[in-house]
Amino acid sequence: MSPIVFVSAPSILDPRQEAVHRQWCDALAGRGFAVTRLARDGYASDPWEPLSRLIGEADGVLVLGFQQVDIRHGVWRPGTVEEARVLTPWTSPWMQIEAGIAIGAGLPVLAVADVDVREGVFEPANWSGKVFGTPWCGLESTAVDSWSGAVVAFSRRSERLAD
Repeated sequence: MSPIVFVSAPSILDPRQEAVHRQWCDALAGRGFAVTRLARDGYASDPWEPLSRLIGEADGVLVLGFQQVDIRHGVWRPGTVEEARVLTPWTSPWMQIEAGIAIGAGLPVLAVADVDVREGVFEPANWSGKVFGTPWCGLESTAVDSWSGAVVAFSRRSERLAD
């Protein structure tokens, strides 16, 4: 059975993002992974059960941090000692939620940061343990290879436990 990868990406993408999303899904299939995703209509009024089920059935998660919010003229933590200007675009908050569910489940997570996206799981300083990351540089990198190996190992471990 092929290892299953849950692909987390915003539900509305511009043409460039759609093309990159397709490239990643094709590349995963080329590595022998079965790709799954929760489409926007699958969220309905209660997204938690289907989202938890799909991530729970996966052997790894790819989180595509496409730019979704341009708040470069905003302020982070206003009125606190950590107040700072927001200088980069952010992705959808759902990407952080889905990554968090996967991390909590112990799955290998690959965070792919779009140009200038650096919050949460897309911050390179947070790429450690089972969280692998790569900037928007392409489909082939050491991080992608390491994450792929972790997904295959997780899948094999899960198959042994099921026997």
